[in-house]
Parts: sequence; structure tokens; C-alpha cells
Amino acid sequence: MVIRNAAPLIALDAVVLDTETTGLDPASARIVEIGAVRLVRGRVKEADSFQRLVRPDVLIPPAASAIHQIDDAKVANASRFAEVWPELSEYIGDSIVVGHTTGFDLAILKRECERSGIAFRLPRTLDTRLLAQIAEPNLAEFTLEGLASWLGIELAQRHSALGDALT
Repeated sequence: MVIRNAAPLIALDAVVLDTETTGLDPASARIVEIGAVRLVRGRVKEADSFQRLVRPDVLIPPAASAIHQIDDAKVANASRFAEVWPELSEYIGDSIVVGHTTGFDLAILKRECERSGIAFRLPRTLDTRLLAQIAEPNLAEFTLEGLASWLGIELAQRHSALGDALT
């Protein structure tokens, strides 16, 4: 078999994306924070990052706030999703979107776009959880913490959107 136009993952330019939300059900959860960072030739470009709080216009449940430390007061003056989306969409552009269990983040983004009457185009994606399950199927756990430990990466600002994207 001949594979043409193949590129090693390290050679791909991408945007690593994460969201923090009001819950875990994409049908009802709302975004409270979006974080993203560019990968260029396998290098994180921390100086070229994207981080925005988002006002969800619903109360943030205390259980969610306990995880990501974002409460109603913290997002009271933040922009709504419809105001943040154009900037995020431009930041992502045609890049491949990388994330950990990225299907959740994409489902949330799609639902927020629907609520706002905005067209959503599904980007090309790579899911680090799925890649880890292929690369090391016997890993004890496939959480972000588990992958970070396996790869010797220090967790910083866990459960902040940009912190998780950087990890």
C-alpha cells in the first residue's frame, strides 16, 4: 500500500482548544470559558493564545464552579458567546483542532452556535484521548492527568480552559 500526502503529527500546525462549561450535557450546558493555543511545527506558541470568559446567561451551578472556579460574578461582565465566536472562529481558521475528548468541546460549540443563529462548520480534529488509546492501550487511565503523567508533562492551571489546552 502506498500512502501519499502523509505527514507526521509533529509536522502539523494546529490549534489546541478547551472549554469550561456549566455542565456535562452538551444539549443544555453553556460555555463559561474558552481557551486555545497554537501548535506550530510541534511547538506550543504560548504567546499566541486565546482565552475568553463567556457570560452564559444562565446560573452556573455550584458543582461546576467548584471544578473550574468560575462563578456568576466572574462572568457578569464577560461577552456572550455570539460576541466571542467571530474572534475564536478567526483564530482557529482552517487549522486542525486538537483537544482531549474534543467531541465534547465541539458539541458544546456547535450547540452554542445554534442557540446564537450562527452557522457552525466542523473543523478537522485530533483527539488526544483517542490517540493515547491507540498509542498506549494499556495505560492505567486516559484522563488528561493520566496522559500528562505518562508523558512527563506538568499540569498547570487544571480546569481552566487555557491551562488544559496548554497541557
